[in-house]
Amino acid sequence: MNEFWELQEKILSAFGEVEPENPVLRVRNITQTSLTLEWDPLQLHTSRLRSLDIYKNDTKLAQHVPNDTNYIKLSGLDVDHEYEFHIVIKTTAGQFESNRVQARTHKMENLTGISVAFGKFEQPDPAMTELKELLEKMGAHWSEEVTSDTTHLIAQQPGGDNYDKAMMSSIPVVKPDWVIQCDKNSKIQPALPYYIVNVPVGNE
Repeated sequence: MNEFWELQEKILSAFGEVEPENPVLRVRNITQTSLTLEWDPLQLHTSRLRSLDIYKNDTKLAQHVPNDTNYIKLSGLDVDHEYEFHIVIKTTAGQFESNRVQARTHKMENLTGISVAFGKFEQPDPAMTELKELLEKMGAHWSEEVTSDTTHLIAQQPGGDNYDKAMMSSIPVVKPDWVIQCDKNSKIQPALPYYIVNVPVGNE
């Protein structure tokens, strides 16, 4: 009997005393209508994750977060609007809540949240070089690859790896003229009139 209770105490010591740590949440890549929430890798210790839920202004969102990712991109937000976010993880050891973060989406005149990648061009040069220079002048960002921060894909034609990634992530694929018009008007332009393919309006 003593051996039995010693074993129980060892099991409790090994598996039952170390609770998961509260998630650490932060915001990055804010635009006029979207942002990315990112959290540190979850420290679950001996427990298992049952679910991870995103809350916006204390309302649970419907987006499903795969267990192997540590970020989510939220779109369809209001321009120049204040939000509060937090996440809640449910584990075999109970429920744990993250810190709360506040974020304000950009005004239409703020172009710094734009982050573009490039798709297929009939003649990449000098068009791409000129677009990169224009983006830098606007205070926007560009990269060679589509990432979780990419807000728009600039292309003249459909096709290519970046195009496929953009389609999978519901990133607007727009003509180069979209960048020119953003600069000309000194504010972000709706993506829909510049789409190179038909994409549902809800993905704008």
